[in-house]
Amino acid sequence: MPETYQVAVEAIENRQARVTIQIPEAIADPILRKTAKRVVSDIRIAGFRPGKAPYEVVLRRVGREALVQESLDALFDRVYSEAILQTKLEVSGRPSLENYAAEPISLTLVVPLQPVADLGDYATNLRVPYEPVTVTDEDVDKLLDEMRDKRSAWAPVERPARFGDMVTVDITGMVGEEEVIQREGWDIELSATDEGGLVPGLDAAFVDMTVGESKQFALTYPADSTSKWAGQTAEFTTTVHGIKEKTAPTDEELAQEAGDFPDFAALRAHLRSNLEEERGRQAETAYRRAVLESVVANAVTLEFPPQLVEDELERTLDEYKDDYRNMGLDFESYLRYTQQTVEQVREGLRPVAENRVKQRLTLATAARAENVHLHAEDLEAEINATAADMKPDQAQEYSKLMHSPGGQMYLAEQLINRRTLDRLVAIAQGNPLPPEVHDHGHEEDHDHDAVDEHGHEHSDVEEHGHEHSDVEEHGHEHDEMENHPNDETVAVAEAIHEPAA
Repeated sequence: MPETYQVAVEAIENRQARVTIQIPEAIADPILRKTAKRVVSDIRIAGFRPGKAPYEVVLRRVGREALVQESLDALFDRVYSEAILQTKLEVSGRPSLENYAAEPISLTLVVPLQPVADLGDYATNLRVPYEPVTVTDEDVDKLLDEMRDKRSAWAPVERPARFGDMVTVDITGMVGEEEVIQREGWDIELSATDEGGLVPGLDAAFVDMTVGESKQFALTYPADSTSKWAGQTAEFTTTVHGIKEKTAPTDEELAQEAGDFPDFAALRAHLRSNLEEERGRQAETAYRRAVLESVVANAVTLEFPPQLVEDELERTLDEYKDDYRNMGLDFESYLRYTQQTVEQVREGLRPVAENRVKQRLTLATAARAENVHLHAEDLEAEINATAADMKPDQAQEYSKLMHSPGGQMYLAEQLINRRTLDRLVAIAQGNPLPPEVHDHGHEEDHDHDAVDEHGHEHSDVEEHGHEHSDVEEHGHEHDEMENHPNDETVAVAEAIHEPAA
C-alpha cells in the first residue's frame, strides 16, 4: 500500500514545479541504517572491528547530515514515485535535486511538467505563399561549364603564358633573410583574380613568360594581409619549365562522355529536367519548413521545461559530431582548429535545440487537433519502401531495427509528424484536408529522403543536377521534426490503430 507523505508543491516558471517531500522516519531509518553499514566498512572506529560498529556509534561518528547525504539516491528511489502520485502533477521527466534537509528528512526537487501548447486559430490564419521554381538558360549553361571544366585536359603549348594556363615553375621568395617560399616543379593555374594566391600579383608576374625564361620581381604584401609579412616586400626569383592550356571537349564530345546522349540538345534537356527536379525538392523542403516555422511563430502558447532543451541539445551535439565523422574528420581536431571547447560548441547549438523542441511540440499539438493517426500496416509499408532502396544486408539490418519496439516508436513518430506537416501545408495553401482523410500518398517524398539518407550513387549527369543542394549536403537540415523521436511528442501508442478485423 502506498505511503502517505507530507508534500508541498510550488509552481515555478518554464513548466516546472518545486516539490518538497518530507520523509517519515519509519521509511528513512532502514535506508540510513543500510547506508551506515556501507560507510562503516570504509572507516576505522576505535573499539570495533571493521564493519561491526553499531548504527548509533556510526551515526555519532559521521553525523546525521553526512549519512543523509550519502543516502539521497536511495531515499529518492524509495519515495519519489509514491509521493508524486499524491500531487497529481503531470510529470515529463526525471526531476533534479535542489535541496535536502536532515532533520526532519526532506527532499526538495525541481520537477519538469508536461509541455503545454495553444496554436491559436491556425486553420484560419495559416497562409504561406509558395514561390514557383524557375530554371533559366544561364543556370543550365553554368552546369555545362562545370561539366566541361571537369572533363578538360591540359596540353603543352609553345607560346607565352596567359591567364587560365598552368605553368610549371621553380620559385624562391625572400623577405630580407627570411624564406617565403622555395619550390621546384610547382604547378600554378594562373588566375586574373589572384584567388588563393600566395601574394597579390604573383600569378600576373608569370603572364607573357616563355618556357626556359627566368625572371626576378618584387611584390608587396598588403598592410591588412593576415600573412606574417603584411606590409613587407618579397623578392622572387623564378624559372618557367612548362606551359599548358586547358582544352575543353566540344558540345558533342561532352554529350557522349556525360552519358552517351544522342546529341548536345538531349544532354542540355536532361540537365534542365534534373535541375528543375532538384530545385522543386529544395523548394518543397523550404516551404514545409516555412509553414512549420509560421505555426511556431504564431502560437499563442508554447511552454516546456528546460530539461527538454537540454536533452535535445545532447542529441544535436551528437549529430554535429557524427557529421564530422561521416566526412572523415576528427571533431577534436576541429575544436583545436577553431579554438573552442565542447561546451562552447554545445551552447552555440542551443538555439537549434530550442527550435526543435518548439517544432516538436507544435507538431504533436497539431496532430491531435487534426486527428492524425496511423494504421499498423502503414509502418510496414514504410519499412518496405525504405528497405527497397538498400543493399540486401543493409535492408535486413534496417528492417530488424525498425521492427524493434524503439524502432516502431521512432518510425511511428516520423510518419505522424510527416502527415501532420502535410496537413499544415495543405492548410497554408488554402486546401485543408478533412480530418477523416489520412494521406497515404507520400511515397515520392519518402524516395527522396531515402536517397539522401542512404547515399545511393547518382549517374554522372545526375551529379550536375543535384550537387548544389545545401539540404542534401547537410542531412540534419532536412525537416527537423521528421527525424528526432522523443516520447513527449505524440502519444504514439494511442495513435497507432490495428486494422479492423
